[in-house]
Amino acid sequence: MNPNLWILLVSLASPAETLRLDFEQAVRLALRRSPVQSEVSATRVKAATTLAQGVGSLLPTLSGSIGYGTAESRSLLNPESTFTEHLWTGSLTISQVVFDPAVFTGVVAAMVNASYQATEAQDQAARLLLDITTDYLGLLKAQLLRDAARTALQQAEENLRLVGERERLGSASQIDRLRAQVLRSQAEIQLLSAEKGVKVAQENLKAVAGIIGNIAIVATETLGNPPEMAIDNPDSLLAEIERRNPGAALARKARAAAAAQVAGAVGRGLPSVSLYWRSSYSDTAFPRSHAVWRGHDVVSSGITVTWPLLDLKSFIIGIVDAGAGYRKSRVAATRARLTLRASAAAAILGYQEAKRQLEAARTNLELNQELGRLAQEQFRLGSLSLTDLFAVEANLASARASYIGALCDSYIQAAQINYLLGMTQPVVQK
Repeated sequence: MNPNLWILLVSLASPAETLRLDFEQAVRLALRRSPVQSEVSATRVKAATTLAQGVGSLLPTLSGSIGYGTAESRSLLNPESTFTEHLWTGSLTISQVVFDPAVFTGVVAAMVNASYQATEAQDQAARLLLDITTDYLGLLKAQLLRDAARTALQQAEENLRLVGERERLGSASQIDRLRAQVLRSQAEIQLLSAEKGVKVAQENLKAVAGIIGNIAIVATETLGNPPEMAIDNPDSLLAEIERRNPGAALARKARAAAAAQVAGAVGRGLPSVSLYWRSSYSDTAFPRSHAVWRGHDVVSSGITVTWPLLDLKSFIIGIVDAGAGYRKSRVAATRARLTLRASAAAAILGYQEAKRQLEAARTNLELNQELGRLAQEQFRLGSLSLTDLFAVEANLASARASYIGALCDSYIQAAQINYLLGMTQPVVQK
C-alpha cells in the first residue's frame, strides 16, 4: 500500500478531529474508500464473467448423473411371489456444438454485454472523479470565501475602532459610528454564512470519499493558473466527446446488442447441429471403480440435429420482439447522442464563460486592490470621507469573493469537459 495512503487511513481511524487533504490525497482516498469504487470493481468482475459465460458455451460440455432405485416384480413361475430388484444407473455425456445460431448469437451478445459493462465501469469511475473534483473544489472555494469573510470582518472591526477614536476626538459623528457598526454586523452575518457553507461542503466531500464520523476535512490545495484546454475548434471537441464519451458508447453498445438479438431471432429458424458421446451405466451394484463402470456401460455417440422452426409461432414472435427492441435501442442511441451534444455544448460554453469571468474578476480585483490602497492613503490624509472608504472596502471584499468563485468555477468546468471525454486524470494542476 502507498505509504501516504496508509497514513490517511490511519488518521481516519484515530481520534483526530481534523483531516488535512490536498487534491491528490482526496482522490486517492475516494478511490480507496468510496462505495462507488466498490461498485466499479463489481461491474468489472461482472463484465469478465459475462464474457466467460458466452465463450464457455462454445467449449465442450460435460455432464453426469447417478441414480438408485428398486423395482418389484412377480415371478413368472409363481405369480403369488414377488422379488425386489436393486438397480444403479448413471450416465456421462460429452457434447460439442458444431453449428447453433442461438449459441453463436449468445456469444456475440455476451461479448457486447461484457464490453457494455466495462464501459459502464469506466463511466462510473469518471463520474466518481468528477464528483470528488467538484466537491473538493467546492470545499476549497467555501474555505477561501470564509477566509475572505474573516478578513472583511477584521477590516470592519478595525474601521469601527478607528471611527470610535475619531468620534472621541470630535472628527467623526455618531452617524459615522453607526455606519461602521452596521458594516461590522453585515460582515459577521457573511462570516456565519460562509462558515455554514464550509460545513456543508465538508459533508458533501465526506459522502463522496466514503468518510464516516465526526471528522472535519480541510482542503489544503493551492490553486494556481486555471487549467488550459484547447477548444479553439468547438466542433472538433464536440466530435471528440461523441467518440470518447462512455455514455455515448453505452448507447452504441446497447444498439449493437439489440442487433445481435435480431440476428439470433432470425437464426433460430436454422437447424442446430451438435456432436455427443455418452456412456450409460446400469447394474445392481454401485460402480466402485472405472473398471466396474466400463464392464456394465453402453457407449453411444452420434450427431444431433434440431430444427426449432417447426415452432413457427414462437419463431415469428421472437423476430417481432427483437425487431421492436432494436428500433427502441436506435431511438435511445439517437436521443443519447443529442443529449450528449447539448451537454457538451453547454460544458464548452460554460468553460469559455468561466475563463472570461475569471479574467474579468482578476482585473476587477487588481483595480479594487489598487483603489483600496489609494483610498486608505486619502482617508489618512483627510481627503476621503469615511462613507466613501467603507464603499471602497465593500467593493474590494466583493471583488475578492468574485475572483475566488471564478477561479474555482474554471476548474469545475474543465473537470466537466474531462468527464464528458471519459478521462480519469485530475483537472487540478500543481
